[in-house]
Amino acid sequence: MNRPIKSLAVLFGLKKIRLYFPEEKQVCVFNKRPILYQEFSPKSVQESINELQVQLKFQGLLTEITGKFDDQTDMAVKELQKRNNLLADGVVGPLTWACLLYPKLSRSQKRKPIESPDAVKELQTILYEEGFSKKDPNGYFDWETEKAVKRFQKIYGLKSDGIVGAATWAVLLGMRQEIDKSFPQLVYFLSPQSWCLWEQFLMIFLIVIGIYYSPIPGSPPRLSTALATAYGLTCIVPFIIEYVPLKQSRLSNLLLFQYAPYVLTGIFWKPIINFLGTLFKSHPF
Repeated sequence: MNRPIKSLAVLFGLKKIRLYFPEEKQVCVFNKRPILYQEFSPKSVQESINELQVQLKFQGLLTEITGKFDDQTDMAVKELQKRNNLLADGVVGPLTWACLLYPKLSRSQKRKPIESPDAVKELQTILYEEGFSKKDPNGYFDWETEKAVKRFQKIYGLKSDGIVGAATWAVLLGMRQEIDKSFPQLVYFLSPQSWCLWEQFLMIFLIVIGIYYSPIPGSPPRLSTALATAYGLTCIVPFIIEYVPLKQSRLSNLLLFQYAPYVLTGIFWKPIINFLGTLFKSHPF
């Protein structure tokens, strides 16, 4: 069967598309390969299963501790996952462990679990050591702690509601990359919407600078014309940068060098506008 016939067979549902990664391989990649570390051993696996069953029994989800990940344990894990709005697949990953070992924390929480002060203190310690909070850990989830949690959540792309649930605990406890310290920290505390807006203002500003300080002979346009031109060019420049092969250097990681193409766009704004005008004339819609 040649390629066109195969394509038609798939299109009309006569033949199913073969997955590049079969289902069993996907499960193996994400679930069946354990997290490895230097002290990892069959003994540590057994200790983890024992701890899992103890915690499940403490929460009333398991009646008997067997030391084996049996059907009852699998059902108990799935029930725990359902209660915490997780995918009930029976796989004890970072989110499931976080639900099992750490309480949900928030400033508005009225009924606090027994282990809450210790959990809050651990939370505050992590936030303090990483510079999100300047207040010494005291075990009380106050307004300053909530602000620090929101800052942490914004940086790592979590919902910035100040509530420390399973996802926030999992990221707090290591499921994350280090922050790029070379990038201005103020950016991390802006919302994605406001950062996009300020970024476009920065692009327009740099293009206007290029327009008014261009070494190409000719008088600069009026400010209103320059702003309108700069705004239009901000919609075009990212696509040009994406498709023009530029040589990467160490300096390209610096913020000013990342936005240098916008100054160049302002400098060469006349040739760019003339080229676009010629392009649209030759390809009428």
